[in-house]
Amino acid sequence: MIKATTHPIAESVLRERTVPVHRIGPRSFAVLVGLELALLVGVLVWALFTLLPSATPLAATNDISIIQQAVRDRIGGTVHDPLITLSPERSVRASNLRGFEHGGAIYYYYIEGGANFDPLSRGAVTRDEIEILLRDSDGPQTFVIYRIL
Repeated sequence: MIKATTHPIAESVLRERTVPVHRIGPRSFAVLVGLELALLVGVLVWALFTLLPSATPLAATNDISIIQQAVRDRIGGTVHDPLITLSPERSVRASNLRGFEHGGAIYYYYIEGGANFDPLSRGAVTRDEIEILLRDSDGPQTFVIYRIL
């Protein structure tokens, strides 16, 4: 059944009252979009600074293998690495005390389980100030290679 009427009073009763809706203008819309964009960019910048590492490690593994072999040669005595006398009963290799240079960067190492005099073992730098490149446990002595950031 369809209710249809042609009576003018009934038509005015069936009409719904409309309430005017206030809409934002183009300028207000642009401000809101700008605020949202600034918020998104702020979150992105925060995430980049918080989640990314502070330094990038050596990218090529062949660079690390060259440094690894250089440390093995110094520990094994293949490379001339002079001994520095710290006290009458104690001497240390110069590379363990001062590090060694390769490709414009200075690398340090320490031997686990032994007396070491590198900057990290002496307490001259903290673990937050270094970048550990490699821990080698293949040979007779386990050593760790790092560089100062």
